[in-house]
Amino acid sequence: MRKYIKTILLMIAVLMGEKVSAQISPMKSQYYQNPYLVNAAMAGYNGKLNVFANYSDQWNKIDGAPVLMSFSGSGRITEKAAIGFNYMSDKAGLLRRSQAMGSYAYKVNLSGEESLRFGVSLSWAQNRFDQGDATSNGNLDPAFAAYNNQRSYLDGNFGVAYIGKKIEAQFSYLNLNNKRQNQFSSVNYATFYSALSYKIDLVNDGSLMLKPLIAYRGVKGFENQWDVATELSIEQLKVYTMYHSNKTFTGGFGFLHQKKLLLSIMYSTEPQGLQGLTGGQFDLVLGYQF
Repeated sequence: MRKYIKTILLMIAVLMGEKVSAQISPMKSQYYQNPYLVNAAMAGYNGKLNVFANYSDQWNKIDGAPVLMSFSGSGRITEKAAIGFNYMSDKAGLLRRSQAMGSYAYKVNLSGEESLRFGVSLSWAQNRFDQGDATSNGNLDPAFAAYNNQRSYLDGNFGVAYIGKKIEAQFSYLNLNNKRQNQFSSVNYATFYSALSYKIDLVNDGSLMLKPLIAYRGVKGFENQWDVATELSIEQLKVYTMYHSNKTFTGGFGFLHQKKLLLSIMYSTEPQGLQGLTGGQFDLVLGYQF
């Protein structure tokens, strides 16, 4: 238990300190590789069956640092309809959160290669203290036990997306169940996400392409966040760069094998004021298109 005290105190400092821009640190794959993670409308958006495994390791220099894992899949079931599923496991110190989410998306064709997509998600989530790590004998303190006796809760998301030949625009309204604020620990969850991106072909055969993106997102209880990102595609190689409003930088590489298997790794620097304390954030993405 003692080894987590430092972790808990540092988390409080990050969330409450005036000089630190508090935010959700999302999985970086939501920007390019797997936009379905943050927008139900993007389920099966490319017309293929997509499966992804995401791993995010934050603040790796301290014990009990946050670790986030996600397993998702989405694909088209008819010409206009698609479904998706995502399971997420989030652990930070003694706290564990599990969430299972199902989604449905519908496409409205506009003209040519343009379409408008709508999506809804319904999720089930559960928050728990880790009983094994909390005490040496496995018996929880009454306060911890009471926390674990809380019932699970349902939540939902709604998303819309415009997809053109070169332009993509997204907006999603997240965590619609406002009652969770009074019933559960609800610190630092996402409220909305919006993004606009544009594809630029640098050569005529499409082997060299740049895709800049700007995102604007809401975080419950804190100032809204923004991100500026680029994806440079050089045949099978992907190069990612991102700058975030909390003054952190993300860089990484990806490799797409035979337009089916994708492997990406990214690293985000530490927030301003915490340099040398947390160790930054690593994101690993493994995806496959059928």
